[in-house]
Amino acid sequence: MRHSKNLYVNKNWFAFSEKVKRRDGFKCLQCGRGAGEVALQVHHKIYVVGKAPWEYALSDCLTLCKGCHAKEHGYIEPDRGWVLLSIDDLGGLDGTCERKGCGADIRYEHLTYHPKWGYMVVGSTCIEHLSQEDRLLSDSVLHLYQAVSRFVHKSDWKEGLTKNGRSYIFSSWGRHQIRIYGDNNLHSFQLVLKDKGVRWYQYGDFIRVPGKSTMTVKEMAYTALRGFLSDRESEKEVLRNLYRELKRGK
Repeated sequence: MRHSKNLYVNKNWFAFSEKVKRRDGFKCLQCGRGAGEVALQVHHKIYVVGKAPWEYALSDCLTLCKGCHAKEHGYIEPDRGWVLLSIDDLGGLDGTCERKGCGADIRYEHLTYHPKWGYMVVGSTCIEHLSQEDRLLSDSVLHLYQAVSRFVHKSDWKEGLTKNGRSYIFSSWGRHQIRIYGDNNLHSFQLVLKDKGVRWYQYGDFIRVPGKSTMTVKEMAYTALRGFLSDRESEKEVLRNLYRELKRGK
């Protein structure tokens, strides 16, 4: 499933894609090249029928260069994500490496599979290239984006009522809670923390986030919670960049 090309010449898409690129430092998260070297594009990790490309959570998207983006969609031969299924010794140089641009005579046939490309037989040299670890600038960056996206789309939310009769929805993450108050783009959220072995909660300040959808508020609140609890400065920086872009504009 892909979005109509006409949607990508919309001012809402231009604004959204700029936020994604700015969050990622205007660099491809796959190969590390910047805007001055390659054409940067925004890749949707998921697609939802009926949703415009700018209506996704920011953490659902990644900045990729044109080449890496094409590989993600299987338009050109990917250089990562292959699974080695078997190795067959032909006894001599009787096989041929099927990797594009290679075609070398090979003795050891490595049967590989890629979910977007299918099966391919390659030699010993090419299998080392295809099965290398993902070259993301930081695995923690992708891991964090995936965690935020997963929370936004799969967390369980319940309804609650304060002592003053104010309604809210809440979801738990570990021992902690996120509460969201209000609706119709007039939201605020609150982090409710609990230390291990302690029975009572610590109630944080109400953070007003007017003009944001409920999905974006969930994303902001979870990002804030992860940032508050993290003890790694590199992780905090990634989360700060994400939160900053979520807060910026509508």
